Amino acid sequence: MQLKFNVLLTYASAALFASTAVAAPISTSPNLIVFGNSLSDIGNTASLTHTQAYWEGRYSNSYVWNEYTAKLLGMNLVNNAYGGATSNNDLSPATSGSISIPSFHDQVVAWLKDNPSPSQYNLDNDVIEVEIGGNDVLYRVSQLLLGTVDVNDFASKLSASIAADVQLLVDAGYRNINLWNLPAVDKTPSITGLGAGALVKPVIAALNAAVKSAVEDVAAKSNASGIHVFDLNSLMGIALQSNVLAALGITDVTDACFTQDANGTTYVCPNPDEHFFYDGVHPASRMHYLWGVVASVLTDDPNTTIDASEVLQLVSTFAINKSNREDNIIVDGITPSQSSAIPPGEDTDTDTYSSATYTTPVYTTPVYPTVAPPISGCK
Repeated sequence: MQLKFNVLLTYASAALFASTAVAAPISTSPNLIVFGNSLSDIGNTASLTHTQAYWEGRYSNSYVWNEYTAKLLGMNLVNNAYGGATSNNDLSPATSGSISIPSFHDQVVAWLKDNPSPSQYNLDNDVIEVEIGGNDVLYRVSQLLLGTVDVNDFASKLSASIAADVQLLVDAGYRNINLWNLPAVDKTPSITGLGAGALVKPVIAALNAAVKSAVEDVAAKSNASGIHVFDLNSLMGIALQSNVLAALGITDVTDACFTQDANGTTYVCPNPDEHFFYDGVHPASRMHYLWGVVASVLTDDPNTTIDASEVLQLVSTFAINKSNREDNIIVDGITPSQSSAIPPGEDTDTDTYSSATYTTPVYTTPVYPTVAPPISGCK
């Protein structure tokens, strides 16, 4: 599917705190509807728990991937993602203190309840982006590695849960659904620091294979050609290649920028944009920027081959190696050469986010919390 928008696409260079069950904005522009966890959250868990993550409610030091995607495609961003979320709280419960974190299933149910009758225009042109599953693994990683939870059984349950909620969206009439597979959890500092990367990698591979098969089965049975499974795991692998890292200006792939010692004292590195990971599991700014650009390319044309050559070209076109939260397309706008790399998007000044509270980030000397919102998974 190649999206062809016949309306003036609009966007505002701003960020926000959003709530999960917001109604779709009334607009002549299509919506980018996001479901997911902390890799996609732009402030929902911070708003729910009244605790701050790192920067403006995000689990990173700058904007996250879907903000770049909405910018480039000229779409209204409707972000339903919650930091800490799993696929389904019945399978992998997640809480912050006494507060239950809305899972992917909860997010979808809330969205469909609050938007029971989307227009045919929205059903045909809105794009749904799903990024989920990483926390399901992280919350059970010890059990999966020790064998107290069977990998194949868990993969079957996880994939069935995700596919069932994709089916709900299909049944509601949505035509364009992109699911991102599980990231390279085995490469994160929280896992490599334990020396467990080699053990976790095949677990992620098994889960990704099961999820891909289940979602593609939904697409086949529903005759839904607009359902796609995109490879975040592979994109991270490409980004971690030495030549791509050099092009990105990333010099540290091992250490988290934001750390906390046993006494609760936190440390923030002086060069977060040069780190691949901001903390033990979350990417820093430039990986998010790259992911957002790639998501735009694939949303425009899902058949695009994303390899090192393509990634290097995108890094150059968008000057990702020079980017930070003060210098990027959200702050600076899109240049003609960048616009031509993503044909459908037009950069104007009136695009919207769906949000109960809308704030424009203003860069100041960063003040970081002592710890990210505590998220507990299943025991």
